[in-house]
Amino acid sequence: MNRPEGKLWIARSIEEAKAFKAGSSAVTLGVFDGIHRGHRTIIEELIRAGKDPDINSVFLITFDPHPVVVTHSREAPLILSTIEERLDLLARFPLDGVFVVRFDETMQQTDYREFIREYLLDGLHMRKLVLGYDCHFGKNREGGPESVQAEGRRRGFEVRVVPPLQIEGQVVSSTYIRSTLLDGNLELANRLLGNPYSVAGQVERGAGKGHSIGFPTANLRIDHPRKLWPPRGVYAVKVKLDSDIHNGMMNVGTAPTIKGDKRSIEVHIFDFEGDIYGDRLIVYCFARLRGERTFPSSDELAGQLERDRRAALEILTREDYSH
Repeated sequence: MNRPEGKLWIARSIEEAKAFKAGSSAVTLGVFDGIHRGHRTIIEELIRAGKDPDINSVFLITFDPHPVVVTHSREAPLILSTIEERLDLLARFPLDGVFVVRFDETMQQTDYREFIREYLLDGLHMRKLVLGYDCHFGKNREGGPESVQAEGRRRGFEVRVVPPLQIEGQVVSSTYIRSTLLDGNLELANRLLGNPYSVAGQVERGAGKGHSIGFPTANLRIDHPRKLWPPRGVYAVKVKLDSDIHNGMMNVGTAPTIKGDKRSIEVHIFDFEGDIYGDRLIVYCFARLRGERTFPSSDELAGQLERDRRAALEILTREDYSH
């Protein structure tokens, strides 16, 4: 593979993709919202295809924004992963590169055969294409597995179709995971994802009231309007700051005891001091400790937060998550 040590190549245009000089490649494509365990079966098949002696490189194409935002904006789902979070998750796989294709009205009207020619054959010199069983792309979603296999026979590339993954009798899908998260079932959502659910954002200044009770917090600004927030409550989390991973806990809600205004995400990083205003954090949610509550006083809140801290540490010290 051509990937530099520790770096995931990312292209955001066909010109940048061609600059990879991929040679003969294996490619997969889709939205890949959440990079869940079903997606991983597709990526694993892609990596197997990349081991064939006639393949030089493996690439994953992801569409951003979610195509439904363009095709049926009123029905657009909340998303499990922003493109930043998606790339963070993809960096752990032995891919040569990720091609982020902007999905807009022009892309919506692009015939799947034209997409294959311009992006896959001319752009990435594709020889093998790996598709999920329910993948459809191109104008009117006409590029489904059967039609793409027929195009492969005509144009001389192999198409491998990956069947659905079922866990406990349920097909793993982004839609199913969204519903489990909205129901507050983080444990099941994480099992379906294959990794802790994450949220990423920039640290902004808050009211500073957490300092007064001994639990200073980083207030996260979540820029994407359709990012699915975890339900209100307190969570045991790990926090990625630059390349370092820290233990911590996160509150989602209005912090009614000391603030009581709009919903926010606040992260308390254990045993950490430093000015991180303006920095970007990725927060991995390992367990929901409790729901949001109002306490009679700040002292009682501080006591509960200390109990939360101990509970979070007990959970997090069992988890090895160095990504």
